[in-house]
Amino acid sequence: MRKQHRTLSAFWLLAAGFLLFALNTMGQTKFTTPADLFKTGNYQQGTSTNDGSTLFCAETADFTLVSSTQDAANNLAYTGYKWEELNTDGSTYTLLPNGGTPHRMSIDDAEPGWHVYRVTASVASAGCDADPSYFTVYVLPKLKVTPRVNKTEAEGVGYCSETGAPTGGNAIVFTGTVAFDVTPRAITGLSLPAFTADNFALNYAWYKVSASNIRTAVGTDQDSHTLVDPAASGTATTYTIQLDVKYTMTPKAGACNAYNGTGLYSGVSTATATVNVWKKADKPTITIE
Repeated sequence: MRKQHRTLSAFWLLAAGFLLFALNTMGQTKFTTPADLFKTGNYQQGTSTNDGSTLFCAETADFTLVSSTQDAANNLAYTGYKWEELNTDGSTYTLLPNGGTPHRMSIDDAEPGWHVYRVTASVASAGCDADPSYFTVYVLPKLKVTPRVNKTEAEGVGYCSETGAPTGGNAIVFTGTVAFDVTPRAITGLSLPAFTADNFALNYAWYKVSASNIRTAVGTDQDSHTLVDPAASGTATTYTIQLDVKYTMTPKAGACNAYNGTGLYSGVSTATATVNVWKKADKPTITIE
């Protein structure tokens, strides 16, 4: 009996370990394609399409919603349309102004976050009104990119050209943090998730920027960059480090812009971290008096 008890205990410990691993793995999953925001077309859970046509960048969030024009049940044309957007309270709607083509609704500059629209079509048969149709889109917020060096002052971000960039514990390392630049629009009462920048797979590109503003690529696809400048005798220069970050997924209107940040000192400093590469100092001159 004890042997059986020990066997069962081991089994449940193993099962719990697998479950914990699975949960951790799910928690680390990043959205890489528009399909990741699609939940079987349920407007209360995700976007209405899985091909990117209901996903937009903040800088290109203009689109047109189009209703069908025919009542298939009676083979008659619809006689009118009412377009509305669900408010953030999740229960009330705002009537949208209808333009010259009633079955089309143009949306301009939709704010970042979730948007649920509905259209109700009028029919000729009194008392036989159609149910509304719902459509959900998501607007990706712009990204705020903040790379910081692991030094608190200018002296720590300089080195001698004769030896090249320091290594080991003295290495000069820039690490980028990325966040949404605004709080995305959320709708209460639905199962639409509240995303952060951490939910999305991102592409990183690091650049060295000269004093004359010439950018040279020095690293990609990682959130940190270590200076690896080799020794260069007799060379003196200054430069800054910049980080470009982009969403990996491509929304309807094409890839979102790359969002950029210039390297700062560590802590809460707002000062640009300038890398100084010094020439080896000249020997002193000896004279006699």
